This record gives sequence, structure tokens and C-alpha cells, in this order.
Amino acid sequence: MPIEIRELIIKTEIVSTNTKNSAVAKEREIAILRKQLLEECKRLIAEKNQENSYKR
Repeated sequence: MPIEIRELIIKTEIVSTNTKNSAVAKEREIAILRKQLLEECKRLIAEKNQENSYKR
């Protein structure tokens, strides 16, 4: 009687980063995104004011 043996091997590697460095990187990324967002909002407001300035 033949016997069939099936074997599945899954190898995983878990690498944890230093949470302090990760937090600093996230803070920098958030600061950059905040700056970009503020610049974009200021640009849009300035464009909107230029469009509306002649409609008085």
C-alpha cells in the first residue's frame, strides 16, 4: 500500500525596527506632509482671490 507524505515548510523572518527611530521618521514625514498641504492651500486661496478680485 503506497503512502503519500506531503510537507509544506514556510519560513518567515520577523525583523523589528527600533521604535524610537521609527517614531522620529514618522514625525518627519508628517511634518513634510503638513508643510506641503499648507503650501497647496495657500496657493489655492491665492488663486481664488485673484479670480474674485475683478468681480467687485
